[in-house]
Amino acid sequence: MNRAIILAFDVGGTQIKAAAVIGGSIIEETISQYESHADRSAEQIIAHFMEIAVDIVGKAGREQLPIGGLGMAFPGPFDYENGISLIQGLSKFESLYGLSVGKQLEEAIRSNENLGARLDPSFGIRFENDAALFGLGEAGYGEARGSERTVCLTIGTGLGSCFLENGRLVKHRDGVPEQGWLYNIPYGDKLADDYVSRRGILRLAEELGLELEGPDVHDCAMLAKSGDQTSKRLFEEFGRRMAAILAPSLRVFAPDTIVIGGQISKSSSLFLPAFCEELTCMDFQTNIRVSRNTLFSTFNGIYDFMDFC
Repeated sequence: MNRAIILAFDVGGTQIKAAAVIGGSIIEETISQYESHADRSAEQIIAHFMEIAVDIVGKAGREQLPIGGLGMAFPGPFDYENGISLIQGLSKFESLYGLSVGKQLEEAIRSNENLGARLDPSFGIRFENDAALFGLGEAGYGEARGSERTVCLTIGTGLGSCFLENGRLVKHRDGVPEQGWLYNIPYGDKLADDYVSRRGILRLAEELGLELEGPDVHDCAMLAKSGDQTSKRLFEEFGRRMAAILAPSLRVFAPDTIVIGGQISKSSSLFLPAFCEELTCMDFQTNIRVSRNTLFSTFNGIYDFMDFC
């Protein structure tokens, strides 16, 4: 893979972020953002993915290098091993349900005049959960490097997670939730995903009587940083609730490092002290770190994932 271009796609329901990675280095001039067009037909979505690949390869230049593969961080539910979408009822990528996205996209790429002739003989398309790829990137290049047992969390629209041991994903083992996913842990009458997420913070803001016009987490964070006591309490309560929800599952695995990424991690200074304090009260000792760049870690994780495969 060191002498080939790896295309890295971080696919979301609203946007797709993509870049070329060569020899483990992200080519910064290729980092781009596109609309997902997740409401379109399957044919249009596949064609859109291919057009993004053409664009990234064009930005990368380096015509002498072959295209070694395409790695996609894709939202679930998804049969990652076989490249089949299982997304249904989520108002995104509905038209891909039951389709072999990998097979159809590879056929489109191989038939494209700009890409087909440049494909390495070993070219393939691989899919994995975005939080898992973020974790691989953190283990190889970021805050989890050198950690023996790591849990990586992405907090944004929802809660993503993965468990790693010596830099390798752990998905099916005693002491680890199935697939390494924490989002579906029951809490109260809901799931962890309903609380440790953007909507969880906004729901908590409503519970605390924090009234904002068109509120979002960024607005709440700005108020907290300006000294608003209710907003500060909001993030402190979020940190404590996060510990109460996640600690039982984390304790079993006993990670020496927890890395937090995702959009909400940008407000980590407001909730991590309470999260750490609560864990200490539970006699749970671990290192808590914040990702320096969630997107770069995901791209790096895609590269390592493709190289390993």
